[in-house]
Formats: sequence, C-alpha cells, structure tokens
Amino acid sequence: MEVDLKQLGRAMERGNVMYAERHWPDARGPMPKPKIEKEDIHMWKKYEVELKMLDKFAASLPKTKEEIQAMLENRMPSKPPENFTPIAELTEEVAEKVATPAEGEEEEEELKYGWATFPRNEEGLYYEGRCIRGHLKDCANQIKDVKPEVRALKAKVANKVYVMTDIIPLLIWEDDKPLKEGEPSPTRSLRRAKEIAGTQQRFVQVMTRQGPRSTIKYVDYLEKPTLKFRLSVLEDGIITKEILTSIFEYGSIHGLGQERSQGWGRYDFTITEVK
Repeated sequence: MEVDLKQLGRAMERGNVMYAERHWPDARGPMPKPKIEKEDIHMWKKYEVELKMLDKFAASLPKTKEEIQAMLENRMPSKPPENFTPIAELTEEVAEKVATPAEGEEEEEELKYGWATFPRNEEGLYYEGRCIRGHLKDCANQIKDVKPEVRALKAKVANKVYVMTDIIPLLIWEDDKPLKEGEPSPTRSLRRAKEIAGTQQRFVQVMTRQGPRSTIKYVDYLEKPTLKFRLSVLEDGIITKEILTSIFEYGSIHGLGQERSQGWGRYDFTITEVK
C-alpha cells in the first residue's frame, strides 16, 4: 500500500498514533524518509554565454590615480563603517588592476585628462563579471513593457540571475600568419588579449559648478573581442531561456561598455544550457 508521507507526518505530530499505525505498522519506530527525485535537488539552471563584439569594445575603468581616487570618493558612503578600507589603499588596489604607471613614470601631458582602460592580470586583459550583471539589469529594465508577463523584471533578474565568472578574459583572434605556396589556410583560434588595440580621443562637454567646460578624454579599446562567461539562473520557471534571450537581444543593439552612443559594444550572442 502506498503511504502518503505528508499526511502520516501530520498525524504523528498531532499524536494520532492509531491512524499512523493503521497506515504504517512501524509508526512507533523511525519515520521513513521521503524519496527525493534527482531533478528536485537542482535549484539552478546553468548557461554558458558567448558575446562576439561586432566592432570596437571600449574600456571603462579610469586609468590615472587622480581619476580613480575621485571615482572612489564619489561612491564612498557619507558615513562609512568603522573598519572601512581607506581611499588611498583602495586607489592603489584599483591602480594595480589597470597597471597605472608608478609616480614619476607617467607622461604628464597625456595622463592629465580623463582616460579609461581595461583591468589586467598576469594572463592579460579582462572584463569584470559585475559589469555584465549591471548590463543584464539595465537591459531587463528597458524591456519590462515588452515582457509584461514577468512583473518587476529588473528586480527578478537581480535576484534570480547570477554571473558566475568574476574575471571574464577578453579573447581576440590570432593574427593570420603568412602562408607558403600550396599550404592550406590554418584554423584561427582565440587567444587572451595582452594589449589594447588602440586609444580613441574624444572631445566632450561637461557641466561643472563654474558652468560648461570642454575637456578631452581617452578610451582604450579592443577590436571585435569575444567574451565567454557562465550564468546561474534560479530554476523556478520565471526567468526562462526565452526571457534571457530577449534581454540579450536588446543588449546586442544597446551595446556593452563605454562609447555606446558611437555604436561600440554591439554584439552577436549565443546562450547554451549546461547540463
């Protein structure tokens, strides 16, 4: 006879031993453990996402220590906790990420203006996963009226979609090598970008307390890099692959990174479920 374990458990809690014994002869002994199906323990659905930039992809971290310090001071809460890390230490930490020249090594004329660059480590240049997370929330907010079946879409994405790759390598294609006569064309492969492709100079207008001012900014960029990262999505049927596809479809036109108004950061994408 099949036993309803939930009903049996409730009977035991109420002290209805007679009912329990009638449905489970060994009711006075240990309760049987409910059988957990394998699929019930899977809380997260995992995806591998690949973004292939169609043109230039711009950096977003400030390059000079002065700009880094200004950025951190602007984001520091008015009443930081007692054990907070001093701005000077945080500035050094970010400067190390972007390989800011040591004092006395920089070219004063070039570095006194705004300059954005990519963070780097021993393997090369990378993009931060938190920036992808911000991109997803931004895009979700823009398409909330296109996908009204998911209420508060931005909040749902923020609490149900997580970028699991904190450091996303920036990959570029290997340069084509000269071929000998009759030699077949080799298959190109992706490699980690070690250096930027170039720097774009922009003249911009900014509003200050003294009124509008003209200034110059420099933006480091890569040509058509590829980004690969993993997502974990709460498997509760709300953020489906279809919803994710819609978010990235909007993002592919909206663009990722700086200089989106210039058409930079647009991409093709693939989303593959990982078993």
